[in-house]
Amino acid sequence: MSISNYALDKFVAQDMSKLTQLSIQSLAEEFPNADKWLEQFVLRRIFQAHVSDEKAALAFAIIRRTHASLQEWELASAAAQDDLRSIGTFFSVLRHLESCISSVWQGLEFVRKSLGENLFKNGDGSVYERMNWVYNVSRHFDPEALPQGDTHPVWLSDQAMHTREHAVSFDELREAIKMLAHVSEEVAGT
Repeated sequence: MSISNYALDKFVAQDMSKLTQLSIQSLAEEFPNADKWLEQFVLRRIFQAHVSDEKAALAFAIIRRTHASLQEWELASAAAQDDLRSIGTFFSVLRHLESCISSVWQGLEFVRKSLGENLFKNGDGSVYERMNWVYNVSRHFDPEALPQGDTHPVWLSDQAMHTREHAVSFDELREAIKMLAHVSEEVAGT
């Protein structure tokens, strides 16, 4: 059954009919050892004591969030290869990207706290402020309080995740994942 552009946009998700090809490029080749980070971290801790007991929980948290963000990114990338006019495909991609940005943001917060630095200043419009916004909007919203015409607080375009106020491009999200992945590789010792 084919659904009209009007029906997709009105009854499924904002701007869904405009989707043609999502630019969610795989990171699997850049981080082929990601599935081994946790094991490597544990072995390195046992044999090299490279992370103190006081910092072990923080290191685990960063690696776990980074690994989760990579997994969700890969699932979104794979799902985005299917028919974007399919309601199931759209929601699969959206779910994976919302989970991805959640893991990325939590990982960034752990890194920020460990360094004692802020990632952004309110109103600076930086990628980190926008990521924080999208993350919070996807987590803390009242479905009955969405603006007229919105069916979701977060929606997709070919290039980005959007809210009414801010957008985070897939390239920006991909770069944040890569930055966290490099931190996790360091901590894991790969």
